[in-house]
Amino acid sequence: MTTTDGLHSDGRIPEPGRLADRAAIQDLATAYAYAVDDRDWTRWEALFLPDALVDYSSAGGIAGTPAEVAAWMPGAMAIFAFCLHTTSTHEINFTGPDHAEGRVHVFNRNGVEWEGRPELFDVGAVYHDTYARHGDVWRIAGRVEHTTYVAGGAFADMIRGIARAAQTGRPPPFG
Repeated sequence: MTTTDGLHSDGRIPEPGRLADRAAIQDLATAYAYAVDDRDWTRWEALFLPDALVDYSSAGGIAGTPAEVAAWMPGAMAIFAFCLHTTSTHEINFTGPDHAEGRVHVFNRNGVEWEGRPELFDVGAVYHDTYARHGDVWRIAGRVEHTTYVAGGAFADMIRGIARAAQTGRPPPFG
């Protein structure tokens, strides 16, 4: 990810306006985490541009517009007793006056009861994002999750099977 001059912004002192932009974009990552954990799909959807692409397919989920994914999320998340998203290591590079791209690490711990037993289900991923500013508001213009790992018990095993099937086009290993 590069700045408009073709270089990474590594260690460069940004102009004051860019500091405010960076803070607003980082706030989006925090707002996103709380919106998912609170299951506030109205707030979640509002963090995106209406025509954004949200792609959770690497984790066995769907890809679609924020409205399509927001409609899918309640059912997809219903199995979890709790969710705790942590975002960190946010890299943001400005590609124009009102556009940026970035990546952010996510650690997501979930509680689930599976096959009659409580389990922890952990997901580690990197979100690859694009952002756009409209007036004084930044929004996510696109988010693609690149799942690095899922860990846990039998539930995690099942999710890994779904993700493999989605990537290979084969049906999941259950039915």
